[in-house]
Amino acid sequence: MTPPVLEFNYDISCPFAYIASTRVEALAERTGVTLKWRPVLLGAIYRSTSAPQGPSGSASDVFNPTKRAVTARSMARTLRRHNITYKPPPRHPLKTVNALRLLHSLDDSARPELTKRLFRAYWVEGRDVSDDDVLLAIVREAGIDSVRASAFSDADARRALESATSDAIERGAFGVPSFWVPGARWTDFSGEERVGRFFWGQDRMGFVEAALLAMRTGGEWEGVSGLGGLLTRCVGGNEVKGKVRVEFWYDFSSPWAFLGWAQLRRLERVFRGELEVVRKPFLLGILFREIGAPNLPMAAVSQQKALWSRQDHADWTHFLNARNKQEGSPEKNIDFHWADIFPIRTPTVLRCAIVEPDCAELLYRACWEQNADVADEAVLIDVLNKGAFDGKDLVKKANAPAAKNKLRELTAEAKAVGICGVPSYRVFRQADSGEWKDVSGIIWGQDEQNVVEDYIAGWDDGIEDEKVKTKL
Repeated sequence: MTPPVLEFNYDISCPFAYIASTRVEALAERTGVTLKWRPVLLGAIYRSTSAPQGPSGSASDVFNPTKRAVTARSMARTLRRHNITYKPPPRHPLKTVNALRLLHSLDDSARPELTKRLFRAYWVEGRDVSDDDVLLAIVREAGIDSVRASAFSDADARRALESATSDAIERGAFGVPSFWVPGARWTDFSGEERVGRFFWGQDRMGFVEAALLAMRTGGEWEGVSGLGGLLTRCVGGNEVKGKVRVEFWYDFSSPWAFLGWAQLRRLERVFRGELEVVRKPFLLGILFREIGAPNLPMAAVSQQKALWSRQDHADWTHFLNARNKQEGSPEKNIDFHWADIFPIRTPTVLRCAIVEPDCAELLYRACWEQNADVADEAVLIDVLNKGAFDGKDLVKKANAPAAKNKLRELTAEAKAVGICGVPSYRVFRQADSGEWKDVSGIIWGQDEQNVVEDYIAGWDDGIEDEKVKTKL
């Protein structure tokens, strides 16, 4: 039987593609697939998808300063988690079209080694891979004798690069790294059955692995043994050492924060020891305005990325439900439903959670499972009443000055500590002196809960400088 194929699309100019390049061969070996290294031109993808940073820009060019700081810390954390050497080049981005044509001029067997050398030249050694002489020197260092300067203008190599880039765009790419599993049969978020599966991002390689392993068992992730183990952990076990506190920052308006919320009970269940989870509601829209972020982030990205985001959310819902089922269904299933009225206005809803924290799960499920228009106070009161709360009294208290002031305070605190979106986490450890120390910085995104788990279990990221500078 012919093994499945995994196509890896990348551009040397992307640091996240560099990270993926250090991990993808091990993934292919674990899953028994044929790995195809197929470089693409990132600038052409940006141009085709009308990326906000333009064809020659870098993704972080359009980030507000708060988001840039959070993502820089996340990048530094990722590099440490995977033991990857990284020294940002003096100039970035560099033009890589000739480097990519050079790769396409080689046969499949020679391409991986030269790819790794080019990534190292760009992201470790600071060499100018836009310089043809530098490229030829790297080729000689790799022991490849068949390549000459004519490769940069070779028509076949040019067409191969154009074809690879065009294929990636057609499959849904808006950036790199991306992964294509041509044999995967699946159903997308709209219910359409498809053949061929696209994934984006080095942080979705666990999903890539799940899709490949599922092909052996009928295509469903539920059939993949040890599904939860596909989310990378640095620390084995779930033992809390000392006293640990996790802050969970959220707004009911975010469907992503709902997925993060839905994992909190599992977090509290699987960790043994003194773990405290503090849920902190705040007004995301006000924060966005204060830090210069768009009120509707998905309206500010390309259509390709917006469509992928919908599918990515569906993938996370599927994954979390499948993992829960494998663990014996100790938590409620996530029966997600996109809200008909979006964005959801949540000031009163958030204040209800401040007045009575126990109602938060009820309200979250009303927003993102029951499609309830909780911005309407009559609907909100009805939801609360059905959940065995005194809805009218709770809403009255939520509209009182004390609750309003508390929500303002929490929103101001979210800005002060450097939050750029939801869900966000901070992990604190209590020192012998009794002082609580922030050991994680801001961790943004429900897809980073495996990182949160490592901090809880005692991982030390070794990052001393809170103002990590990383050009993405």
